[in-house]
Amino acid sequence: MLNLTRCISCGSCVKACPSGDPKSILADDTKRRTACRDNCRLCADACPSGCIEVAGRTASVEAVMEEVLQDEAYYRHSGGGMTLSGGEPMSQPCFSCELLEAASKAGIHTAVETSGNGRREAFLSAAPFVDLWLWDIKLMDEELYRAHTGGNLQVMLDNLKAVAESGADIHFRVLYIPELHDNDCILAATAALLREYPSFSAEVVPYHVLGNAKRGKLGLPELRYREPSEGEIRRFSEAVGV
Repeated sequence: MLNLTRCISCGSCVKACPSGDPKSILADDTKRRTACRDNCRLCADACPSGCIEVAGRTASVEAVMEEVLQDEAYYRHSGGGMTLSGGEPMSQPCFSCELLEAASKAGIHTAVETSGNGRREAFLSAAPFVDLWLWDIKLMDEELYRAHTGGNLQVMLDNLKAVAESGADIHFRVLYIPELHDNDCILAATAALLREYPSFSAEVVPYHVLGNAKRGKLGLPELRYREPSEGEIRRFSEAVGV
């Protein structure tokens, strides 16, 4: 990630980068995909101020569990546990399944926050070790879903049905962006989906702008949506039955 407010113009990243000017490259997502060579991270290693930093790290199941178990007493007291979020946990299905199994065997409550996209086999392999699925309902329109998420609505719905039939506990997270969701067809389709699974809980998740700061650091354009008002959230919730 690129945070120019920390840049001290020392030139270390330029000397380290095989492609030339890393700040110019990292400021544009398209350039990142074409100019960064094999995700070498040399610019981040050379940066002394944290202007360029790597988001994320490689870890083993054992290393993650060591961290998780440090808070075991708190989980017992609070009723909490371990939540795999993202990104998308099921884009790393083998790691996610192994981690969930390890936590489950340790008696730790497990939850997975997911878009529902991925291989059905991966979801079903993980299901025995997941106490609660936090399932995103992003857009109940195939074309808009693909355009705004890059995913496949039907895949999400098929995975949802398979996981529900496995006996899982699911909590729906229904995204709300006024510019996208205030549409009679989408409202009706969302309400119909929730009625199909009456035993599962649901909440409305209103859009917020906090992600735009991270998008800038990743060289992505700012999203031009607006945060909904309390009245809009209330009307949307009533329309979809949440």
